[in-house]
Amino acid sequence: MKRFFIISALFMAAALFFVPFAEAGVTLTAESLVFSGADDDLIGAGTSATPDGKPDAVFSLMVSGAQAIREISLKNETTGAVWSTSDRNNLLAVRNSKGEPLNQGGRMTITPVILAAEFILVVNDASKAIPKDSTFTATVTLIDKATTSASTQVKSAAKAEEKKEEPAKKADGKETGKDEIALFEKRGLSDQDFAGENKKVGANGRNDYRFDAHFKLSEGIRVNGIRITAENGGQKAQWDSLPSGQAPLAVVIDESNNILNKTDGSLSFGGDIRCIIFVDDKDGLLDKPNSAVKLLATLSDGRMIERNAVEGKKSVAADSVTVEYSGASKFDFVGQSKKFESNMNADSFIKIAVNAVGKITGVRVSNLKNSQKWDTVPSSKTPLAVVMTTNGKRLNKADGSVAIDIKGTEEFNIAFDEEKEPKSGPYLVTIVFDDGRLIEGKSAAPAAGKKEDVTAAKAERSVLFTAQKPASVAVDLVGKNKKKGASGSKDMALTIKADGKGVITALVLTDSTGAGWDTLASNNGRWLLGVREGSKFLNAANGTVQLKVNGTKSYQLLMQNNGKLNAKSGKLLLTATWSDGEVSETELKW
Repeated sequence: MKRFFIISALFMAAALFFVPFAEAGVTLTAESLVFSGADDDLIGAGTSATPDGKPDAVFSLMVSGAQAIREISLKNETTGAVWSTSDRNNLLAVRNSKGEPLNQGGRMTITPVILAAEFILVVNDASKAIPKDSTFTATVTLIDKATTSASTQVKSAAKAEEKKEEPAKKADGKETGKDEIALFEKRGLSDQDFAGENKKVGANGRNDYRFDAHFKLSEGIRVNGIRITAENGGQKAQWDSLPSGQAPLAVVIDESNNILNKTDGSLSFGGDIRCIIFVDDKDGLLDKPNSAVKLLATLSDGRMIERNAVEGKKSVAADSVTVEYSGASKFDFVGQSKKFESNMNADSFIKIAVNAVGKITGVRVSNLKNSQKWDTVPSSKTPLAVVMTTNGKRLNKADGSVAIDIKGTEEFNIAFDEEKEPKSGPYLVTIVFDDGRLIEGKSAAPAAGKKEDVTAAKAERSVLFTAQKPASVAVDLVGKNKKKGASGSKDMALTIKADGKGVITALVLTDSTGAGWDTLASNNGRWLLGVREGSKFLNAANGTVQLKVNGTKSYQLLMQNNGKLNAKSGKLLLTATWSDGEVSETELKW
C-alpha cells in the first residue's frame, strides 16, 4: 500500500509538470480566505517592495487540488476596489507559506500546486483598502483560465476615518460617552457550578454553561439587570438577574473572581468591566448547533443595550485539554514519515483546546483502538503529527518539533496520516511541557464503545487513568522513600481525572505484587506518590494530600520507578479514598 502511494504521488507529479494543464483533468479549489491583520508595514505603493510607513492588509488563502495558477486577485465587494497580480497600479503582493515573494515587482509567474498550498496576500495601506466593514473575495485564475474563489468578512481598518458618534449628554450637560456590550462570547460547558434552577447563587451538582462579556459604561451609568435568551427551533430558555420572576439566575463574576450578584440575585455595577456569566443549562439548549443567544442589559438611566452571542474559545479546566476527532480532511500535509510531504491519502484531523501556562515542547496522538501513534519528536520512529493554528498556520519547526508558548486557553488542529477505519478511536492526545508536565485528554469513544462510557458517566464520583502507561518526565520530586525531594533520578508519571464533588484524602497505587506508592504518612514499605496539579506540588510535608474536587480535575501522579513501570506490559491499581469514606478504584493495563 505504501509503495502504491509513492508510485501514485510520483505519477501525479510527473503528469502535472509534463502534461499540458488544460489536458490534465485536475483542478484547484479555494478552500478558505482569512484576514490575518493590519499591524505590519510590508510593502510600499505600486510595485515597491520598500515599506512606506503605512500598515498593510494581510490575508491567508488556502487552496487544495492539483493545477497551476496564473493569476490571483482580491476584491473589496463593499467598495468595489480590486487588486491583482497582473495590475501594476493596484498590485496584489503574493508570498508563499515561507514568506517568499512570488511576484515581487510585477506579474506572478505560473505557479504549480500539488494537493495543497497556502498563499499570503498583501495589500498596501490597510486603512485605504478597508475604509469600512467589508466583504473580501480572493479569485484564483488557473492555467486553463478556470477560476475558484473564497470570501471573508473584515472589520474596518481605517481608524483615522472612523466616524465618531456624538457623545450623549446627561441632564447636567456633561458627556456620558458610549455605553455598550463590547463582547459576548459563548465558551461552552465549564468546570464550575455557581448557578442552579432558582434565584440563588449556589451549586446544584451540574456544571454551568459559561459566557464571557465585556461592558463599557460611561461615568455614572450602571447595569441594573441582565437577561439572557436562547432559542433553537421551537425550544426557548431564559436566565436573568431579576429577584422576581420564574427564570433561573444568571450568576455574574468579575475578573477578580468576585460574585457581583447580591443575595437576592440582583445586580448593580458600572465602569469598564470584563466578567464571566454562568447559567444552568439543564436542557442542553446552549450547546446545540445554531442556537441563537442574546444578552440584554438594563441601564440605570432606563436605556437598554444588547448583543448577540458569538462563538468564543472553548471553556477548558485549568491544566487540561479537550479533544475532538474531526475525521478525514481535504488536506494532505503529511505521510508515514517525519517529513512534511503528501502521500495521496487525506489527513485525519483532531481539534484540541488547551488551558495551561508554559511552553509546549511535544504533542503525541494515540489511537486507543489499534495503538497507532503520531508525534512531534524528531528522534522517534512514529510518523509526524502536524500542529496548526485554527486558521491553518503550521507550528512545527523544520525537523517536526514544536515550541509553543501558551498562556490560558488556546485552540489547535492536529493533522496526521492514518488508514481510515470505521468506528476508529477513541484518540488520546498527550501534551508535553518544557518543565516535564504532561496533560492528556481523550476524544469521545465511537458508537461501539458508548456503553462503557455511559456507565462511567453515571457514577457520582470516579477516578480514571487518562494515560496509557507510565512515562518518564523531566522532574525529580520523589524517591524510594516517603520523603519529598530529589533522589537523583527522573520521576515516572501518570495522569488521572477525578470527577464528582468532595475531597480526596488518600491515593494508593499498587502493582501486581501489592507493592507500590501512596500518599499516606505511615512508613508502610511503599514509596511516596507525588501529586501535581499543573506545576503545583500538592503533597504536604508528611506526604498526605487534600484534593478538593468539584466537577472535573486532572492530576499528575509522580513516582520513582521500582523496575516495573517501564516494562513492556504491566498492571496498576489506583485506590482513591474520599473524606466521607467512599472509595473509587480504577485499573490500568498496558
